[in-house]
Formats: sequence, structure tokens, C-alpha cells
Amino acid sequence: MHKPWIDQVTFPCPTCGAEMRRVGEVIDCWFDSGCMPFAQWGFPHQPGSTAKFDAAFPADFISEAIDQTRGWFYSLLMISSLLFDADTQARLGLSRMRELPHPFQTCIVLGHVCDREGKKEAKSKGNYTPPEIILDRVRMDFGVLSDALGQTASTGEALIAREDLEGMDLEDGASVILYRPDRAEHTRPVKLRVLKKLPRRVLVLSDDDRSALATEPIVTGLGTMPAEVPRSAFEQRVTCEDPHTPAPGADAFRWFFYASSPPWSNTRHSLRNVRTLQKDFLIKIRNVYSFFTIYANIDGWSPTNPEHAGSAPAERRVLDRWLLSEVNLATQSVRHALDRYMSYEAALALIELAENLSNWYVRRSRSRFWAAGLEQDKRDAYATLHDALSTLSRLIAPFVPFLSEEIYQNLQVFPQVLGHAPSVHLASFPETNEALIDLRLVEEARAVRDIVSLGLSVRTANKLKVRQPLERVDVVFNDGQLWKRLDDYKPLIKEELNVHEVRFMYPGHEDGAVAFRIKPNFRALGPRLGKNVQAAKKFLEGADGSALYADLSRTGKVTITIEGENYELGPEEIQVTAEAAPGFAAETGRVGVVVLHTTLTEALVDEGLLREVASRVQAARKDLGLEFTARVRLSIGGSERLVRVAQSGEQHLSQECLAPEVRFAKHEGAKEHTIGEETLWLHVEPALS
Repeated sequence: MHKPWIDQVTFPCPTCGAEMRRVGEVIDCWFDSGCMPFAQWGFPHQPGSTAKFDAAFPADFISEAIDQTRGWFYSLLMISSLLFDADTQARLGLSRMRELPHPFQTCIVLGHVCDREGKKEAKSKGNYTPPEIILDRVRMDFGVLSDALGQTASTGEALIAREDLEGMDLEDGASVILYRPDRAEHTRPVKLRVLKKLPRRVLVLSDDDRSALATEPIVTGLGTMPAEVPRSAFEQRVTCEDPHTPAPGADAFRWFFYASSPPWSNTRHSLRNVRTLQKDFLIKIRNVYSFFTIYANIDGWSPTNPEHAGSAPAERRVLDRWLLSEVNLATQSVRHALDRYMSYEAALALIELAENLSNWYVRRSRSRFWAAGLEQDKRDAYATLHDALSTLSRLIAPFVPFLSEEIYQNLQVFPQVLGHAPSVHLASFPETNEALIDLRLVEEARAVRDIVSLGLSVRTANKLKVRQPLERVDVVFNDGQLWKRLDDYKPLIKEELNVHEVRFMYPGHEDGAVAFRIKPNFRALGPRLGKNVQAAKKFLEGADGSALYADLSRTGKVTITIEGENYELGPEEIQVTAEAAPGFAAETGRVGVVVLHTTLTEALVDEGLLREVASRVQAARKDLGLEFTARVRLSIGGSERLVRVAQSGEQHLSQECLAPEVRFAKHEGAKEHTIGEETLWLHVEPALS
């Protein structure tokens, strides 16, 4: 209770019976907050408080929002400086001398939580995301209106503010259910429609829908404040719920604040943003974990069965050794970041590890898990993935406690792995195993991934699907030594980019497929060259770009001449762009230049059609909800060219899609698909046992 109302409150004194009133003059409450380092122990008056204060002062870590710069942070620093100078510390008998400033050793200043537009969240504005919409169910309460801004709603629809629609991560026309908060069992399906300029947290409903829900318009009408809605009568409000998509949950909520931005930056908080980060990390981990458990259960693989043990790490495949290296490098990065209170940097390291696990290790190892039997290579794959997931569960435990516990319980506690703790939160945090880190292998793998990424970017920019094979890719390396080490990776690059041939080459040997243009980086070069920067631009425009690029790759610099004087420019002082000739497409990156031969022959088009057919079959298998090992029977019809391609690739379809029987005739229940200019009639059904 605040002034002046508190001044009206009196109490009888329990000792003498006299009237007790508020003390007239009180010190600012921030003084109390600044005293907490010693006041919490009753120092120096309470017995034993000196030892407690001596052990706890200064605090290892404190954190609050930026507005506490003039509040708690200031009062802590001011009071500590006033009270605990060197003489006082000595007189109080403290065991060690504290250097200024005293009160804390590490302080993280948090930014504000803002809405998706970057405005500070406030209940009065209604621009905040209720925690329960992320933790529990995607639903919010709204005041009921019969009309607004001259508009009424049709039966089966509700008019809503665009901000509220976006707050629930829904699109205009989304299907939801409405119900009174006290009658959740009586629901009414409606479609949401945006009404411009409608205030937040009110819905316009038709007479029929209001009657069915037993509601009436809220008495405050269009002037209803968002904070008033939860306090309004049950019959004047409805709960709007999206029944189709679950709330992200507590782990996703926590992860959002760790991974969205550094803690001192303002955070743009919304259901959609939480879901985006959930998809990029938690769902990837969940998918890898599900993949592992599905196939481990199919094969009966167990981490505690000696007959299922993997080889020594040094004897495993390159891909296994690479993943173990990345896991230990991530462990090293996460420990280093957390030791320095850098939660965002730790989160970035974990995101990269999840990407390595999902988009590289599992995707590249699927055929090993699909192989028949339980041969040594398959056991190595299981052991590697089990080790990686077990370590990951401990790495992510401080960030996402529930998913980490689920994975740890299933992979460590349930199979009774030697040395496991009863909970991931009682287990030791992972230590880096330096012996498993192969930096040379990691460098090579990252170069290969850069090449593949550049190649896929070229495909995207030129609207060439990955399923469409191409004749060749040329890789022009910046590092003349690196390309020799990557020769063994050509089959992997070939498969990832879906090309028939991979060629490595030095700068200057591009055979006219690509030309280079070199321009000055004005921001870096301007301070050095001053007015001569324009002369440098003119020189570079007139020079042979390919020759300069070759010099840059060989020596790490290019030499230009301005008014008879030579200048050496480093890679940070120039910008290199690649221009592809007709029939080619190129992209430049750290590793060099990737050039795709984009001309499509009839044979290449046929190959692409076959892959498209296989993709449609796999999608149909998924729609049928079939087990991963289930066999199917295919019926294929369609245009003449497509049927011819499918017949020639029958063996590929049979193996790829687990289809022992393929018929080339239109089934009466077939579904039509359009693939480019071709037509496919496809029917997929479980094969007879």
C-alpha cells in the first residue's frame, strides 16, 4: 500500500496499547536493496554473521535489467564503497582485502523484453505475449463485442485485431475454437478475420455465435483495456484457442531467451519467434533422437551389450571421427563460454552442433542404419550417435532441462550405462576429450561443407532443384594446398550437389566458365589511400580480374600501380565477385569459387524425373503412416516420357522406396501429380506379406 492511503492505517501497540502510525520519514527502498549483501546475514550484529558475510562478499554473479543501472546496481556500488574501505575491512576482521568496486564480481545487464515490433511489452498496451500461450496452450481471453467500427461478424467468424492474430501466430482465416472460460466443454468453431483499427483483446461475434456461447457484449465496449479483460465477467469474455498446434513449452521458452540475442540486447518476444528458434534447435535434436531410438529398437542395439560395441574411435569411419571431433570442440566452446557467463555464445555453439548432427551426420549416415544385420560399421554408427546424444544431453541440461532429462534417462539411466547418474542434472558436466579432436579433419570437413553450401546456393539462385542432376561442378580453390587434401571427398561433394563429375582447379584455370571482377573495399582502403582510392578503383576495373584473383590466391595479395607507385592490397581491402558465362552459374565464398555447369541434356532431365517420382512415392509412404521398414506396391501411369523413365529406373525405385512390386498401369485409386510438363498417376499401397 502506498501514500497517502497507508497514512490512514493504524495499529494498537501490543505492549502499551497506544496507537501506532507509519514513521513519517523513511529512506528510499533502494537503500535497502543496496544493503542486502550484508543485511541478509544481519551483519555485523547477529552472531556468526561475520563469517557468513566474509564468505559471500562480493557476490560471484548478479543480473538485472538495464533500468537498474540507476537503481540496484548503483545502490550496491555506492553503499559498498561508503562502508567497506580498506580501514573498515581491516577493523571488521575480514579475512581478505576486497578491491574496489566491492559488491559483485560479474554483472550481466539485461535488455528489455519487447514485442515483435521492438516496443517494450506492457499490460496496459496489451502488446505482451502471455507466458501461458507458450507454456500451456495457444489461447487468449477476449472481451466480446456485438459490433465495432460499423462492422458486424457473420455466423461462424470472429473479427479480431491483426496484432492479436499475429500474437497467436495465426493467419487471416485461421480456424479456432471459442468457449467461455467457465464452460470450456462448450466450444464453438469459427474463422478469424482481421478488422483494421480494432483495439487489442476484443472480438466481434455474430448474434448466433454469442447466443451459442451464452455470452453478451462486454460493458466497457471498444474502450476495454487489455488488462481489464481477465477481470471481466465470464459471460462477457471468451477464450480463443488454436486447437491445431501445441504450445512450444517451457524448454522452448527458456531456449528463446538464451539463443535469440545476447542478454544485454532487447529481445523481440513473440510466439512466432519462440517457435522459429524451437524449430532450428529443439526440433532438430528431437528428430535426431527419434531417428536413433527408432532404428536402435528395430535392431535391438544396446549400449551395454558387449557384442554391440563400436570399434575404437580411431578405427571408425571418417564421418564418425568427424562427429566425435565436433562434439568435443562444442564441449570446449560451451565450457569456455559458460565459465565467462556468455550464455549466448554457448547457445550458438550448441546450435552448430545440432546442425552438424542433423543435417550432416544423420543424413549422411542413413544408409548405414538402414543396412541389413548388425555388422561392425553399423555398430560404429550406433555407438557414435549414442555417444554424441548422451554428451549433448548433458551440454544442454542447463538450457533445456526437460528434453535433456528425457534423452539422458532413455540413453543412460534406462539401459544402466556404467557410471551414469540418476538424473542428467546430477551428472557431471562434459569434459573435453582432446584425444578425440582431429583439427585437420574438422578443417577439411568444414571446407567440404562450404563447397556444398555454395553449390546449393547456386542451385537456389538459378531455380535448379537438387533432385535435378547436373553434368559437372568446378571448384576453384583459394588455398592451393587445401584442394589436394579434399580429393577423397569428391564422391561426397558429387552426391550432395547431385552432379556427375567434380573437378578441382587453381585460379586461372577456369576455362572461361567464370570471370572475376575486383573492386576496392572503400571502407578499408579509403583511410590508407585517401584521394587515390578512386585511382585504385580505375586500375582494378581495367586490370585482368582473373589474373589478379590468381595472384591473390597464390600470394594473398594483389599489386596495383598508381602514378608510378606500387601498392599491395590484402584480401580485406578488396572485394571479389564472380561472373559466370552462359551455361554456367557461380558463387564465391571463403573456400573459393564453385561453378556449376547448368546446361540440361535430355538424359539429365530424365534422371531428374526419376528422382521426382521417387520423391512422390516417399511422400505417399509418409501420408499412409507406414513403418520405416514396410514394403509397398506401386502402380505408375502417366505421360509417355515419365512412364518410360520410370520403367528404365524400376530397380532404383524398388530399392529406394522398398517396393518389391512395381506395376506400370494407371490404378483406379491413383493420385495425379504434375512434374514440370509431365503427368504422373501414382498409387501406393502396403505390399502383401
